[in-house]
Amino acid sequence: MKAKLITLPNIITLANLLCGTLGIISMVSLQSAGALRVAFVLMLAAALFDFLDGFVARLTGQYSPVGAQLDSLADMVSFVVLPTVVAMKIYYLAGGYGAWSAVMLLITACGALRLARFNVSDDQKREFVGLPVPACALFVGAFGWYMSGRIGLPAAAWMQWAVLAAGVVLALLMVSPVSMFSLKFEGFGFAGNEVRYTYLLVSLVIVLVAGMPGVGLAILLYILYSLVIWLVGRCK
Repeated sequence: MKAKLITLPNIITLANLLCGTLGIISMVSLQSAGALRVAFVLMLAAALFDFLDGFVARLTGQYSPVGAQLDSLADMVSFVVLPTVVAMKIYYLAGGYGAWSAVMLLITACGALRLARFNVSDDQKREFVGLPVPACALFVGAFGWYMSGRIGLPAAAWMQWAVLAAGVVLALLMVSPVSMFSLKFEGFGFAGNEVRYTYLLVSLVIVLVAGMPGVGLAILLYILYSLVIWLVGRCK
């Protein structure tokens, strides 16, 4: 059967891909402060398109194997490669030097493994296994936005190592067995979506109070909440 390439969900997925591509170009062609901020805004736009393509596919019934593969490829660019580049820039801004920045390539490797595992799993509808790549990307991007305001300021000696450690933790979380709740809504009613609505409301308050870096704090809340629930479940 001939695959249909041009559908509304696929067009939205391509918008996700183009946002990631433009983000990588910005990291190469712009000054550090502007590059980090543009990259984060483009990550946010890519995350919106990533949510909308699935929503529109469900709404219109335009699921297809091509769409699924395209979505994974777009996510690889926008939420794996782009945040890796941003993480390397953050490391240097934190006072890092030399080849230690290569540690951040773990984000690329683990992100690719996370996407591959998701592609062959059919039990990640209500819960994810491991940190979703968009969540990892937005955490990195939000921290990049924060660091863009500190360009020219001296960094503490320990900060470069803290940044590397954070990169390793994020990478390992993506391939971990930790269960994390999905933000894919089961309809728009409150019943069955209690955790999602509550999380989004708390996240909105955090962002309104803290500004753009608040997105990173919201992702941190998501990670900590999921870890606690997962550990409690394991102890039962």
